[in-house]
Amino acid sequence: MKEQNINSWVDENLPRFELLGKHIAFIVENLLQQNQVEYLSVSYRTKTKEGILEKIVRKNYKNPTEELTDISGVRIILYLESDIVKVSDVIKSTFNIDVKNSMDNEGRLSSDKVGYRSVHYVCDIGEKRNSLKEYEYISGLNCEIQVRTMLQHAWAELTHDRNYKLGANLPLHIQRKINLYSGMLEIADEGFSEIVNSIEEYKESINNNNLEEIFPQEINSINLSKFVQEISKKIGLDLFPAKNWGDSATRDIIEELEFIGLDNFKLIAESIPDNYVEVCKKYSPENNIYGFLRDIMLIKNFEGLSRKESLNWALVGHENGEDAENMRKFYSHFMPEEKALQLVHTFAASNK
Repeated sequence: MKEQNINSWVDENLPRFELLGKHIAFIVENLLQQNQVEYLSVSYRTKTKEGILEKIVRKNYKNPTEELTDISGVRIILYLESDIVKVSDVIKSTFNIDVKNSMDNEGRLSSDKVGYRSVHYVCDIGEKRNSLKEYEYISGLNCEIQVRTMLQHAWAELTHDRNYKLGANLPLHIQRKINLYSGMLEIADEGFSEIVNSIEEYKESINNNNLEEIFPQEINSINLSKFVQEISKKIGLDLFPAKNWGDSATRDIIEELEFIGLDNFKLIAESIPDNYVEVCKKYSPENNIYGFLRDIMLIKNFEGLSRKESLNWALVGHENGEDAENMRKFYSHFMPEEKALQLVHTFAASNK
């Protein structure tokens, strides 16, 4: 193709490629959410005219309109290596794949080499969308979709960064180190996936446990949640779900339980007052797992709990107010009134 024709072709089609990337990124992100795949980001970019012309010269393309497959690019960055296969299946079932110019999960790396390569697919918008009027403007154009984990992305950015030059032709002893560290990152990627799978398997096994099976277990965030679910069902207590269960607040509450000696499930169960559910319905009907466990701790030994350093929560904002009075009445069903008053005073935010 003559240079003049190449220039006019790029000028004419560059806006189409920009729109193609935008549409494919939007479709991909929706599909990831529908398939419940956790991801860090989905982004798209379009090569500049200068970048396109430079690549044509560098690669000595004879038929650039056919040979250029990455003018439009979409990048998917995942958390887990194990999700690459799932995402690859979604891509292959949604778009028309140019198999010759694509690199799927199975062909990423030959068995005699150590290191990474991104999974990437060259594709168009897909048969169903190609026939729709609203996609007519971008029909027949190719886009490259890259699928990487966070670790793969970091490594790829380093190897392509001109400041680091990790992708350059380097002395053999340096290149060997690069390959070895790349292999270590690949092992770490696989390891994270294995850990997540182990957690899911453990969750599934715990979900089949009853209270008697949970009692002898060492407390952790997963079986503690199951314990509260089972014990609340047994005593007839309705709890609202806690959205952030499993984060640092969960670690804090396990440490608090251990601090006052409630370090096993049987002790926690035995510390629930017989009238707790009845009193809760009257004074605290919208409780969740955090509130329930902290109620048990406060009733059991609020003075001991108050001695724990760096408690990052409060029972009420101020000890003199409607909320404080309501809490005083609530806790006075489980202890003398003067103790309930002391409890509210101790755990008011205004006194911390």
